[in-house]
Amino acid sequence: MRVLVTGGTGYVGAYTVKALLDAGHTPRLLVRNRGRLATTIGTLGVDVASLEIAEGDMTDSDAVTRAVKGMDAVIHCAAVVGALDKSNAEATIDSNVTGTENVIGAAIAEGCDPVIHTSSIAALYDPREPLLHSDLPPATHATSPYTKSKAICEAYVRDLQAEGKPIVTVYPGGVGGPPAGEAYGDMAEGFISMLKNGFVPLSGGAITVIDVRDLATVMVAALTPGKGPRRYMVGGDMIDMHDLGTMLRKSTGRRMPVLPLPGILFRTLGRVVDLARRIVPFESIFTAEAMDLLTLARPTDDSAVHDELGVTYRPTAETIDEVIRGLVRNGHVTASQAGKAAS
Repeated sequence: MRVLVTGGTGYVGAYTVKALLDAGHTPRLLVRNRGRLATTIGTLGVDVASLEIAEGDMTDSDAVTRAVKGMDAVIHCAAVVGALDKSNAEATIDSNVTGTENVIGAAIAEGCDPVIHTSSIAALYDPREPLLHSDLPPATHATSPYTKSKAICEAYVRDLQAEGKPIVTVYPGGVGGPPAGEAYGDMAEGFISMLKNGFVPLSGGAITVIDVRDLATVMVAALTPGKGPRRYMVGGDMIDMHDLGTMLRKSTGRRMPVLPLPGILFRTLGRVVDLARRIVPFESIFTAEAMDLLTLARPTDDSAVHDELGVTYRPTAETIDEVIRGLVRNGHVTASQAGKAAS
């Protein structure tokens, strides 16, 4: 199939492009900056000179329409992750919503089947639910600009799915694994902090882990036309902090103790940080939303990925090993901080 990929120079997009090529598909990439091809996709062994490129931004409807022309299917991975201050927050929401409407709208108009939309488990996250599944309503209570934009996009996509449009939505959890150059998953910052400090910072929490290679495999496996609208949870494995500490000890050979701190402490910290960022914008992993997801994590129902698409996830310990080795290779942690995993 001829497949348009947006966000192809990002982390998930780069591995998706590689998976498409490995499966015999022909991708076309909508990119803003050709220079990033070599530093992301190129590091995965892909010959970037052979790739078909359409230059443009997802918020430019004319560029998107040109890019989707002649395509059989579309995989929409592009997204903007913005800061919490008001001006950037509004820009993040506007870019993600406009971009999604442009890409999916143009793909449907072109007759593409399927059109794969990359969402997030955060777009459906509800701490009151014991199990997160793909039929939950959009998280209208979201506070971060990124997640709020994802929830708005979710409502737009579901309206089209209700009309029978062949849109496939995937909801990844915490994405990790080997880097694509300097592109990492959203777990990387947390692992850098834990390895540098030598401990897991709390006992009352959990994370979901999906390997970027498995997520890319799911995207490609969903490229079957004629099946109509579908939704797939791709949260991966949920591991609590004690299990994470065990995995880190096995991977690094270091002690990596788990501090006996309760989740409520981190949720309070997240709310304080959010208030501070509204006054003086700065980057932090300790946002209220992130701390809720960490300390009130819920497992996901990924059964359709296995039952319908036939995809089996690789062991989480392998993904964590790859995260650590990638951080060492790119100089984010030292070999001594990575311990055995460095070799």
